[in-house]
Amino acid sequence: MGVGYGAVGVQAATVILGASLLLIWQERNVAVAAFFGGAVAVANALFLIWCMRAGAQRPVQEARQELAWLVRFSMERFLMVALLIVAGLGWLKLMPVPLLIGFVLGQLTLVFSTIFSGIEKQ
Repeated sequence: MGVGYGAVGVQAATVILGASLLLIWQERNVAVAAFFGGAVAVANALFLIWCMRAGAQRPVQEARQELAWLVRFSMERFLMVALLIVAGLGWLKLMPVPLLIGFVLGQLTLVFSTIFSGIEKQ
């Protein structure tokens, strides 16, 4: 069970649509920050899919080793998201509130699209 490419496609389309609407209604800086936050959410989902597929190809090991792999994988995803958000806020000097709202909405879109489409079996 897990997230599929269809749900990530819905997530990416929602991020692009949302940023496009913000570009019409708000200033460019708001739209760019929201798009970046949504793009971080999409990157997180793609990394999740990649790690799930890599994990499915690994030979089954003891529970302790499986748990260690799961913890490592979770920490890598957390670190990737944190570094991308820090890069957006620090290096790119994007607006914090739209960036974080874009990220949260991107994550929520993935959750809802996965729920509504049913969890795909890999």
